[in-house]
Amino acid sequence: MSYRYLGNKTRLADWIVGEIARVLPAGSSIADPMCGTASVSIALARAGYSVTAADALTFAVVHARTRLLAKRAPAFKVLGGYAKALAWMGSAAPVEGYFFREFGEAGAPANGRAPRLYFSATNAAHIDGIRHGIRELAAAGAVDEVEHSVLLHHLILATNKVANISGTYGYFRRTLSGPALKPLQFQQIEFERTPGDHTVLQGPVEELAPTIRTDAVYLDPPYTKRQYAGNYHVLETIAREDEPVAAGDGGLRPWTEQASDFCYRRSAGQAFRETLKRLEAPHVFISYSEDGQVSEDELLPILRDFGKVTLHEQSHVRYRSNARVKDGSVLERLYHIEAH
Repeated sequence: MSYRYLGNKTRLADWIVGEIARVLPAGSSIADPMCGTASVSIALARAGYSVTAADALTFAVVHARTRLLAKRAPAFKVLGGYAKALAWMGSAAPVEGYFFREFGEAGAPANGRAPRLYFSATNAAHIDGIRHGIRELAAAGAVDEVEHSVLLHHLILATNKVANISGTYGYFRRTLSGPALKPLQFQQIEFERTPGDHTVLQGPVEELAPTIRTDAVYLDPPYTKRQYAGNYHVLETIAREDEPVAAGDGGLRPWTEQASDFCYRRSAGQAFRETLKRLEAPHVFISYSEDGQVSEDELLPILRDFGKVTLHEQSHVRYRSNARVKDGSVLERLYHIEAH
């Protein structure tokens, strides 16, 4: 799944799952409660694990439902099947609605600023038209929860490919780029009939941790100060199907209630400690970058309070959301805590 996303573990998923498999036999259950785009969740499912995926952000949950729960192409009986559902999305009548006003080149934001160039006028109106159609289908009970998520999953992927951004949705480019001028495209994806029994939940890891009952837990916390809720506000709005107040020049939705303590230097260490306190799994695996807010010297003593710690390391190419971010390689660390 091609995706511009902070901390995306797609390129590291095989290594992560390989290290987990040295400890946890196939057929076991494992939770991925900070699943993001669900790249590690689906890799674990392919390896034969029963996966409980979760995230605080709605768009991440949409991706997880699609990748884990849709084990075959949904029926979409009302639309005439999966292929026709995608054709319907591609031909949806444009609507000059919320996205057109707040995020399109020809828009008129409610706060009076100049148009925000996140999308071309054509694409913004097309997004609005599809959003309107999906809401009508859901309201009529014409799609079930998984089908609903599959439609939103496709809309998010198509939107992300034509977004006029450098990497995240913190702000837009000053002029429309070549990709932003292309039309929205909806291509069929391969649904994977993975063997496990999977579950998808929503909520912050701190709240979900006491309810998780799996053989192991994989944690992938944010490691920089950039909050996912703010950097992906446009995708969150698509997933939530709402029309929040678009604040400031960037048009951010209210997001502070979804802020993660892992993003702040002052609170990240305590966030690790509180999360681990609430987990009862015999094995916990944690992905964390050398760029993280908590240094290895600070993190290891915290982790050792909860069990025996084994460390694995892998170098990979640093994610660059824009030209100001330093390039080169970065060391990814996978900590394994075996509970006392």
